Amino acid sequence: MEGAVRSDADLITNLPNNIIENILGCLPLRDVVRMSILSREWRYKWMSCPEIVFDFWFDQMFLGDHLLEPLIYQILRHHKGPLLRFALQVPDLKSSPDIDEWIRLVPNKTLQDLTLHVSRGETHRLSSHLLTFKHLRNLKLYNCVFDPETVFKGFSKLVNLELQSVSLVPETFGKFIASCPSIERLRLIHCTDFDSLEITGPKLKCFEFHGLFRYVSFKNCPVLTDVKLTFSSMDFKRGNRFSLDLVKSLSCLPALEDLQLQAYALEDLVQHGAPNRLPVSLKTLRNLHLSDMYFEKIEEASCAICFIRSCPNLQRLKITAFTFDVVDSVADFLRSQKSSESFTQLKTVKMQLFSGIEAEMEFVKYLLASATALEEMAITPHAGSVTDGGESILNELKQYPRASPNAEIVSSEKNHGKKHKHV
Repeated sequence: MEGAVRSDADLITNLPNNIIENILGCLPLRDVVRMSILSREWRYKWMSCPEIVFDFWFDQMFLGDHLLEPLIYQILRHHKGPLLRFALQVPDLKSSPDIDEWIRLVPNKTLQDLTLHVSRGETHRLSSHLLTFKHLRNLKLYNCVFDPETVFKGFSKLVNLELQSVSLVPETFGKFIASCPSIERLRLIHCTDFDSLEITGPKLKCFEFHGLFRYVSFKNCPVLTDVKLTFSSMDFKRGNRFSLDLVKSLSCLPALEDLQLQAYALEDLVQHGAPNRLPVSLKTLRNLHLSDMYFEKIEEASCAICFIRSCPNLQRLKITAFTFDVVDSVADFLRSQKSSESFTQLKTVKMQLFSGIEAEMEFVKYLLASATALEEMAITPHAGSVTDGGESILNELKQYPRASPNAEIVSSEKNHGKKHKHV
């Protein structure tokens, strides 16, 4: 037995350096440091680990009574070899000059992935040294001030950019994005409000925005397929052409297939053709998710129908309801909408947080009577409004006429993972 233990220890000790480096590259930093106890030869192998990640698990499992600041200094100063990833996202991280000093210790000629998450206190103003990381492919910043110099030529290799609660300069941000031609995924979450937001990206595939803008334009985005837009408030748009301008901007995307949008962002389309077709259409759109759908407003129901009618190749539709009151006029309006034209491509419809009020039922009735290729209508009941798991709702829905002979009505209870089919 003793010989077997020694043999195993020798095997670990004598592993080739490239295998050791591959092993270390797959482990969190806390485990890399712990691996040093396996062998004297491994004692300082952590110093060449290609990834250094200070995160929640590092804080909980390794930091203990150690002070974070001197530990980070020690690890970065002793690190040798190429460093590909550096993440600083420990809990309760506050803005301090130490952060900029740590970033200066990171080798800027090899780093490809950088995450900085300031979770407490004031936003952290980044030093210009960040702009020297020319090989960055992934950049995530949280609670920072990001203001690249106008002479900055951009991150030519940057593929993924995620900014959350980041203070930006609207007038120059569009130029910065245009100077990063390799971006494929862009997320802007609760950053600075934009009067005009210009997105340029010849390789951009996914764009997600949470916040406020008055106008958005997409330039040279030939492969942008997935767009998610969530607005903090829509009060600013009243009295202008926000909804129509937004639809026109989206219609200029030749590859757009997936769109997630709050339904109330479409309300002022009533002034531009709703509930009939819009003057522009989204011909490439295949998947549409309208969230926060208020079935208490005629304008919203009208604009939702108008928008769906303006997506002639729509295949999958998801509606997430946000309804409290029963408004008879909305149900009356939906009853008046005759299925004069068919949705010939629509195959699946998902109605989430469905409470079964009359307006919602009439909306589903309209879709069932219009979608000639429908295969499945999935209803997820609102647990707070529906007491029988949606059984009574389904019993009524299955009595409605269906334009598609293959359409099935399905009850999907998320909490229990159940599905019930009603043919």
